Amino acid sequence: MQTMIQINHSEYQAKVKTMTDAELLYTMQDARAAIDAMPYGHKAGYYADEIHYCAAELRRRTNQGGK
Repeated sequence: MQTMIQINHSEYQAKVKTMTDAELLYTMQDARAAIDAMPYGHKAGYYADEIHYCAAELRRRTNQGGK
């Protein structure tokens, strides 16, 4: 039995603030591909959290008029 991998939410939220828009978009695409390949894999929840935090950071930047 594989253990589900959990994301460190506070660390990842801080990390996305240092990433470029291109890095955020790439991370989202990569995580989506990983979920599509193994939707019930032990890191699927981690990848979903990555997508969420990257999208939230892009949305925050858009609402603030850029970085």
